[in-house]
Amino acid sequence: MNKEKNKNLKKIKNKLIAHKKAIISQLQKFAKKSKKVKGDYETKFQQIGSHQDENAIEVSNYEDNLSVEHELEKELQNIEGALKKTSENTYGICSKCGKKINPKRLEAMPEAVLCIECSAKKR
Repeated sequence: MNKEKNKNLKKIKNKLIAHKKAIISQLQKFAKKSKKVKGDYETKFQQIGSHQDENAIEVSNYEDNLSVEHELEKELQNIEGALKKTSENTYGICSKCGKKINPKRLEAMPEAVLCIECSAKKR
């Protein structure tokens, strides 16, 4: 049983690492790592031109990218948290209530650190 658990944990850890790499790759397309805050990214402001309509496009693109950046950063933090939990042997335990997280939830969302109930309360 313990061998099977270790095999599953390794599989999950590899999935989390692959997901982390994919998110970092996405972020690097429109943002750069912050030199001030660890784990933070800064959205690049794209210069298209100097006409009013081009300026409007620049601002619109920046706002869109900023929103995506924040979502990807949150996801990245969750992945980092889940990876930390795998090394501390606390993976699959809700960070808030301490109960086991449903395995189906973890299969669908391996970076989950909260059970469904605590996640719903958070909103």
